[in-house]
Amino acid sequence: MPRSPAIVRRTVRAAALAAAFLLPAIAHAADDYPNRPIQLIIPFAAGGGFDQTSRNLAQALAEVLKQAVAPINVDGATGAIGLARLAGAAPDGYTLGTSPAVSLTSEPHRNKSLAYRLDSFRPVCQVFDNIFAIAVPRESPYRTLGELIADARRNPGKLSYGTSGMGSIPHLGIADLEAAAGIEMVHVPYRGDGPMQVDLLQGRVALGGVLPSSFIGQVRAGNLRLLAVMPEQRHPAFPEVPTLSEAGFPVVQLSFGGLFAPARTPPAIVAALEAACEKAVGSPAMRAWAAGANQVLNFASGQRFAARLAQDSAAKAATLRRLKLAAD
Repeated sequence: MPRSPAIVRRTVRAAALAAAFLLPAIAHAADDYPNRPIQLIIPFAAGGGFDQTSRNLAQALAEVLKQAVAPINVDGATGAIGLARLAGAAPDGYTLGTSPAVSLTSEPHRNKSLAYRLDSFRPVCQVFDNIFAIAVPRESPYRTLGELIADARRNPGKLSYGTSGMGSIPHLGIADLEAAAGIEMVHVPYRGDGPMQVDLLQGRVALGGVLPSSFIGQVRAGNLRLLAVMPEQRHPAFPEVPTLSEAGFPVVQLSFGGLFAPARTPPAIVAALEAACEKAVGSPAMRAWAAGANQVLNFASGQRFAARLAQDSAAKAATLRRLKLAAD
């Protein structure tokens, strides 16, 4: 039976209290870290793109650290169960976790009952960027984002757009575009990318927010056309597609993620993990896998990662409040 948020919060507090008594011993143990296997919590189900990224990172880290790094899927509640477990783990460097930023920078604003917040974790390193895009089907009359926006202005509330769900990165990005362009469209949230892709390809929605790396076959075949991407930079696999800002709309919607440790993990251990992460992300094996999977790797130090997370949290909070999706 699923545990209530109150029970999860009590469990995390108890684990954190127990961890506080361990800190002196943990600090001493940092001298020969790591001297035993490490557990890597993946807060989503096995088999998806994020799971594959995390598992390849685990393997690369193991080669650098000369210790086994065992990936453990602890899925459920959009990542909340696994992240709650990580937040309550002993801060000794032997329980780590991966997560996309959205689980830490958006979900806590939407759900105040979560057993963690952004400051429940110590960002170790950024590992990847996910570059979301706005796409239209083959038969769409829109060749550019400007043409789509012009039609939306002429016909308020006529165009519909699909995303993988309410509060998802694509939803927030297209909602920000609506505000910046002064247009109104109809949001159609789906339960994941799969159902949305079917309707988008068949023209049941006029446009969709997609992750090109997951739809690359349809894009290469010409069944989907990318009009713009949402972050500050273009997608390396589609360099001809402009960013929203380049297309004339000052909108940036970020999706990125990386490696985390419990908040009170000693700085010496975090520093060792950050150095290992940089080597792992830059390793030939990790790079070769990413190229084949169309995953954009983008290492950043723990300090830069933390700053980016804080900035993204503030931006997500503002968008969620405007959409009336933020919890009171």
